[in-house]
Amino acid sequence: MLRGRPTLASVLLCCICLPVLTQGNKPKPCSRDSIRHVNKLINDKDLKLLDCMLYTPTTGDYKNCPRSTLNCFADEVNVLIEESNKNIAAQRLYGMLKALAGRIDQSESECLQCESHKEEKVEKFLSDLLEILKQNNSEHC
Repeated sequence: MLRGRPTLASVLLCCICLPVLTQGNKPKPCSRDSIRHVNKLINDKDLKLLDCMLYTPTTGDYKNCPRSTLNCFADEVNVLIEESNKNIAAQRLYGMLKALAGRIDQSESECLQCESHKEEKVEKFLSDLLEILKQNNSEHC
């Protein structure tokens, strides 16, 4: 058992160094694969035939409320899954967006509900999502 100053020094080092060392282990809010999946959806001919409207946050929404914006996109991708009935790329994208949103620290109090955003066609929804993911990756990857 340690006594005196060595004990105090050890305790202080653990209290100071451990949080600093473990901070680097937090996963970055970054996902390059998500861009690949969005591009697959953009090129999916069956999705272009869908006649549905999806709530679509803007890049301004993302700047102010990144977590809720990504959650909104994920929820709307889930709607896309239900409408398309079988899209594997959309199912994977949904999981990626939820995971990505979970890695972002943000207070939700000042953010709009997903249903407050403008409804857009699938093509516009996917192109806006692609731009936001590119912006996110340029900041965090």
